[in-house]
Amino acid sequence: MTELEKRLAEEKKRQNDVKAPVELEGRLRMALEKVPERKPKTAPKWIAVIAAIVFLSVVSYNYNAFAYYGKMLLGFDDIMTGTLSDLNDAGLGQTIDATVLLEDGSQLQLEGMYSDKSQFVLYYTYSNPDGVDLNPPYSFWNITGVLTKSFAVSGTWSMNDEETKLTGMQSFDAVSPFAKSLTLHLLEEVDEGQAMKEHEISFPFNPNEAMVTEWKQSIKKTVQVDQGTIRFDAITATPSRTTVTGKLNVDNYDRYPGAFEGIQLLADGKPIDNQGAGVSSSWKGSTFNLNFDALPEGVKSLELVVQTFVGYMDVDATVPLTGLNEDPTLIHEKELFVRKVEMTEKGIQVTIATADDVLLEGVSIQAGERSVPLKTLLRQDHTDDYKERILLFESDEMPDTLHIEGMHYKKNYGDSIKINVK
Repeated sequence: MTELEKRLAEEKKRQNDVKAPVELEGRLRMALEKVPERKPKTAPKWIAVIAAIVFLSVVSYNYNAFAYYGKMLLGFDDIMTGTLSDLNDAGLGQTIDATVLLEDGSQLQLEGMYSDKSQFVLYYTYSNPDGVDLNPPYSFWNITGVLTKSFAVSGTWSMNDEETKLTGMQSFDAVSPFAKSLTLHLLEEVDEGQAMKEHEISFPFNPNEAMVTEWKQSIKKTVQVDQGTIRFDAITATPSRTTVTGKLNVDNYDRYPGAFEGIQLLADGKPIDNQGAGVSSSWKGSTFNLNFDALPEGVKSLELVVQTFVGYMDVDATVPLTGLNEDPTLIHEKELFVRKVEMTEKGIQVTIATADDVLLEGVSIQAGERSVPLKTLLRQDHTDDYKERILLFESDEMPDTLHIEGMHYKKNYGDSIKINVK
């Protein structure tokens, strides 16, 4: 397998696993559960990207990248819910007629699309009269066009009862309103997954330039958390989505998967559905975007609430490892269960269980006067509301206690920011 094929295969696996917006070429994103790899960009390319962004910010107010065609897409009721369903009912979408025949004889049909300044959404079907694979052999890579290189972000699909047709929806970064034609780059596994084949499917794109679809408001407010700050810079609303952007300077933001899920956007006091978050890193620091559903019509007030986020505390806790029973040890109101302590060929293994949001730091075992730091985490399992872990320590002596220096956890903050609605 060539180096290119290896990288394409790795990207295919990452897209199959993704649950949250991820980082692809063009920017470095964190996954709160699945997390990206990519090749660093050179300075000249960064300069070109920045120049393009500045250019668009100056002139794009005359355009609106909102595809209005007066046509409804049919057969997507199961996956097109909420705002996107309402937009489709209003005829805000474009049908596409493009087909790709895959190596296994199945067919991928591009059915339609929706586009505005926050995202590009592609609707498709994957079918085979002999049955389709629940783990399809293809993955969406990106969409290109004039001033456009938009990477796949997230998707969903549903299967018919006969398991011969999969109906799907895939979202991408927003495309440029200057593009008159777009090309989808699709990767297909061939030779039993040992190689990748790229398909390019082009289709026309004609956004309506007369329709106003964007509202943007500056925020410029900062919230202090245990290990840094979250600065909320701006909010942008389009017919399909509302996006809050800002700068992140928090040392442990990635220690709790789903940290941004605790940030709410309230419209007239009611929460707007959270649709995920992404973090980008560069030499200037880390920036983030929080995606929410579209704002209701006639909204009078907007408020951001940091209900929960990652917290940290020094605990300096000692947990006995002898005379074990089923009772937990409380560490600042967080339960820690010691399930098992055993000596193995690899060393001392200690099995513990904590709440799902707890991540321990500075863990060691004590045997007499000797302290042995954690060597590695062997396994981690989730059961009900608990996370069970097997810790390995390089020692041949049964320990008396477990020592914990600090704890990362989901902390209640409750900070609120009012947003001006003009």
